[in-house]
Parts: sequence; C-alpha cells; structure tokens
Amino acid sequence: MLIYLKCKKLKLGKKYLATLLILILLLAMSFGLNFSTRFNNFIFSNIISPYDPLKVNKNSNIKEKNVDQVYWKDPRGVFPIFAYNTPDSSRDLVSSLKIIEGGGINILINANLGWMPFPNQVKEAFKKLGNSDLMWLTYITDECRDDYITGNTNDKTNNHIQNYLNEFNDKFVYGWYIWDEPGSNRKPCSPLNLIPNNDNADINIIDKQIRSDSAFNKKLDFVNLFPSYWSGTPTFTKYANYISTFISSQEFKPRVLCFDNYPLLKSEFGDFRKDYYANLDIIRKKSLEYNIPFWDIVLSSEHLSYKNPSFEEISLQVYSALAYGAKGIGYYLYSKSWENIGYKSWILENYVDNTNVADSLHGRLYLPVKILNRQIQALGKTLLDLESTEVIHSSNFPNGQKDILQSILSNDSSNSFIKNIVNLNDPKSDPKVLIGIFRSRINKNDNGTYLLVVNKNVVSGVNVEILLKNVTNIYKFNKVNGKPFFDFHNDMIKTSILPGSGELFYTN
Repeated sequence: MLIYLKCKKLKLGKKYLATLLILILLLAMSFGLNFSTRFNNFIFSNIISPYDPLKVNKNSNIKEKNVDQVYWKDPRGVFPIFAYNTPDSSRDLVSSLKIIEGGGINILINANLGWMPFPNQVKEAFKKLGNSDLMWLTYITDECRDDYITGNTNDKTNNHIQNYLNEFNDKFVYGWYIWDEPGSNRKPCSPLNLIPNNDNADINIIDKQIRSDSAFNKKLDFVNLFPSYWSGTPTFTKYANYISTFISSQEFKPRVLCFDNYPLLKSEFGDFRKDYYANLDIIRKKSLEYNIPFWDIVLSSEHLSYKNPSFEEISLQVYSALAYGAKGIGYYLYSKSWENIGYKSWILENYVDNTNVADSLHGRLYLPVKILNRQIQALGKTLLDLESTEVIHSSNFPNGQKDILQSILSNDSSNSFIKNIVNLNDPKSDPKVLIGIFRSRINKNDNGTYLLVVNKNVVSGVNVEILLKNVTNIYKFNKVNGKPFFDFHNDMIKTSILPGSGELFYTN
C-alpha cells in the first residue's frame, strides 16, 4: 500500500511538473514573440511565414510598363523634397507647416501620425493652410498591423482600404505611404498577433486598390525600402536581389524606388559607412534597369548609433544622391520629435510653431538646409530630366568605400569622358571628388553631357581641375536660378567646391 501511494504521488508530481514546464514554455514563447525582435523574426520568418524576400519572381507580369504611364514626375513640376515629420511640441500645426514649407520642403511625411485621431488634426491644419505648395504623404500601415489607422490593419482590412483612401484624398494629399522597409522581418507586436506576414504580398494587395481605381491612381503609392546594411541582405548580391524581388512581386510597377541610407555613424560604431556608395550604386542600377526613378532619404537627426550631422555632412549625402541620379530627397528626421525615445537633433528644433522669428532661431541647421533646398530645386529643373550614364570617384574616400573600384578613375580608365582629375591646391593629393555623368532622358536631340561634381570632403573646400578627353563648350549652372551660363571653350573644367557641396556643368 505504501509503495502504491508513493508511485501515485510520483505520477502526480510528474504531471504537475509537465504542466508547469508547458506553462513556462508557453510564457517564454509569448514573451519572446512580443518582446524579442530576434526570436520574433526567427519564428515568423522560418516557421509561420517562411517566404523568401530575396527570391525574384521571374514570371511576374508587371502592368503599365510604358514609361509615359509609370515614370513618376511630381505633378507640380517641382523636385520632390520631403521631410519626416511634424514637431511633437507644436501648439499650432498650421504655423508649423508654414515653417516646414518655408525651409524648402514640399512634401510632409507623417511617420509619427499613424494613429487616430491625430491624422484628422493634420488634415484640418492642411485645410487651414490654404494656398500652399506643401503636400501630405499620409501613412497607411506598417508591419505590425495592430491598432493602426482604421483600427486593425490586418489582411481583411488590407483588402478594403477604400474608406481610408476616400477619407484622405484631398487635393493636398500627395499620396499614401503604404509600407516601410518590407522584408522577412516581423517587429514585435502587442498584443500578440499570430497572423503570418508576407510584406510584398500585403503591399500588392493594398497597391492594387490604389492603382486600379481612377479615384486614386493619379497619386503616389509610396514604399520605402531597406538599405544594404539591414540584416536580411549580408551581401551586395543579396541586396540587389531584394530590390528585384520587391519590384517583381508587384502587379503594378512601382512608381518610385525609395530607400533610407544613413552613412554617418558615431566613431565608436565605425564612422562613415563603408558601403554607402555601393548601396547608392545598386539602387542607381536597379532604377535604370526597371526605368523607375529613385528617391533617397538622408540622415539629419542624431539617434541610436547615428551621429549628430553637420550641415556639410547633410549636404554631402544630398549631392552624392543627386550625383547617382536621385529624383527625390528626404530628411529623417526634419522636425523635433521622438525625443522621448532617444532622438537628439533635428533641422527644425526651436520655435517650431512661431513664424515671426528669424530663420536662424529655428535651429543651427534650418537656414543652411533651406539654402541647400533652394539649390536642389534650382538644379532639379534640369536633373529631373537627366539619365545617369556613369559615376566616377577620384578614390575610395571616405573611410575606404567598398565595392566601388569599378568607379574609381585610373590612368587606364575606360570611361567615356574624363581623362584626369587634379587637386589644384596640391596636385599630388587626392581631390576627393565624385562625378555623376548624365545625358538627357527627354530630349533625344541633346547630344551634350552633364556632370555633377561633388566634393566628398566635409571639412575643407577643393579647387579641382577635370581634364576632358575632348575640347568642348562648357556651361556652368547657376545654383540660384538653375540656368546655365557659358563658362569657356576648353578641354578642362576648373571649379571651386565648398565642403560637401556640388556644382553642375553641361558640355556640348
């Protein structure tokens, strides 16, 4: 009898222990899925939703391949300059919008306004803004799809977004921000959501409703892609596949290839990213391959491992993107926001809703970036209609850039136009310049060549001489009015370029 009771207690103990272990396992899984990004990503990417974001669909049937129908050009005829986002501390959104527009921004993205009812407040502010060139790119969804915009943007809602589109389809609405950084990623959601995710498929579901409806298809369906350094693409080849996979997954050809690419790391994290220009080159090539204009988002706010950028460092990012052929520039972050989660610097920092103070009082970067934006807008009149043909670097500066050897000028270089680049301050030293070479995309009778020369040095200016392979008429573009003026007839271009800045030339 004693042995029987002991055995019975042992069996009960094992049952309790098994039940306890199961409960602990369930609690651990729930905690991991909710609070551990790595565990969450592993489960969703490998078990629940094991789709491959790098597998190109070679049988895709992309609609609207005609360039006249697809190649996105701003309906206002301006160069798109966009900014994240409205200031958190604004007590007068209308005034804040005026200050943002006054800084040279013509598109506002509200990445911090996705939750109701705040979008309605922004909508009312735009209505009160009246006659303005500033437009609004409104946010629809994200990877989490919990309590977002319409209440619960899950698969069912994704198939029926017309109500949202109708509500936010005013004349000042530029388009809809469909997705940010699609890939085999799954950010922790709360409460726990076990809906399998395939970002590209969800984007396609949403996008079809926009592009196939005449009430919406004149506005931009916007998606922002990962940079090359995200964990899902450890090699440049895989990153190129990531871009092609996104494009081939869509029934309607994307109108814009946008990506964020932040090179300015704090010194303890490696300084300037070594893959910065390689990333730009991949996007440039995919843009040309699929005939889709690309937009680049530059770093303008200190956060996480990213440094507080100087004006020259912001300018370098802008001019570098333009030299690679970018047709739109965005600033992340522009307005003072998200300070509570670690963001520490912005372009619009002070007097964020006071239109009566001097521009210099809005922050150390506001006025110089305003002038930079005027330059972009002036040169953009020409750049928007150009097609990139080559990119040339004088060296792998800064910080030993990876995978740009084919772009570095050498004595036996096979480039079609440039013989040599000389630093006139010190002919034996590297001039540290980048040259984007273009031709007209629109005017087939224009046989001239355009050169955007960028000083990659953000500390000092450079006096540079660019020796050409032929004698030619050389014109330099005025960065105030955007018009070219005759410079000289020669086989060389001589110019002075400020730190991180650029100059545009035309030769014929």
